[in-house]
Amino acid sequence: MYSSIFMNILHQPLISVVTVSYNAVSTIEETICSVINQTYSNIEYIIIDGGSTDGTVDIIKKYADKIAYWVSEPDKGIYDAMNKGIDVATGEWINFMNSGDTFCNNVLSEIFVAEKSADILYGDAMLKYSWGDIVVAPEQLDKLTYMMPFCHQATFVRAFLLKKHPFDLCFKIAADFHFFYTMYQKDVKFEYLPLCIARYEGETGLSALNYKTLYKEFAVIVGKDKVKGWPLNYTMFCGKHYFRQFIKKFIPFPILKMHRQKRLLQNPLIKKSFLKEDKSF
Repeated sequence: MYSSIFMNILHQPLISVVTVSYNAVSTIEETICSVINQTYSNIEYIIIDGGSTDGTVDIIKKYADKIAYWVSEPDKGIYDAMNKGIDVATGEWINFMNSGDTFCNNVLSEIFVAEKSADILYGDAMLKYSWGDIVVAPEQLDKLTYMMPFCHQATFVRAFLLKKHPFDLCFKIAADFHFFYTMYQKDVKFEYLPLCIARYEGETGLSALNYKTLYKEFAVIVGKDKVKGWPLNYTMFCGKHYFRQFIKKFIPFPILKMHRQKRLLQNPLIKKSFLKEDKSF
């Protein structure tokens, strides 16, 4: 009995969980509690705040005794803040659970019950919508050649990889894809974990400008901007996006909401759904 307990302790690597926040007074506490209430004991919790002025810092101070390191200062954007977290992290693994995101239950204790041979772990994610939650499995890993098949909240990366390859600040919203794409091209070993790891908001979509930026950055990363025909594909993408935005102005919101819900629930990657009663339809 004692030998098995001792072996479990040996298999508990230090996990650095990094939370990035900025003026997140309404969401930061839920994230903090999700991390500090994990039953897994070997956690180094780091919070990098971008100089919030809305009361976020007061909430961070409330839990300061459970946080290994925190700072509140201006940064150059989310990836600069994430890089600051990487710099101070001392764990073997790093996870980014940013403000508003939470772990699914006590998932850390389920993941790190034994040594891992892979260098990047990824799993399922729960997306939060006003009409309910859905648990979605990641896409096939080989899709990393042109898209992000999983969400970064549901990943754990060996710290040495992130310290050697920090997020490229040239990318405003696709630096995480750039990192994972680069690791995939370098044949770093990935491992899929059939567990719901993270829960995050599914309805706060990117703006039209960010969609354009995201598509352009993905194209730059995978080299499609050098492929003949890419400008036409990009133009068609933007045209479809703006056409959809135009049409939405003439369709009642409840109908749009119902259509989006139906389309999402038809996704073959959905493992579970937890629907709320919605009388608005």
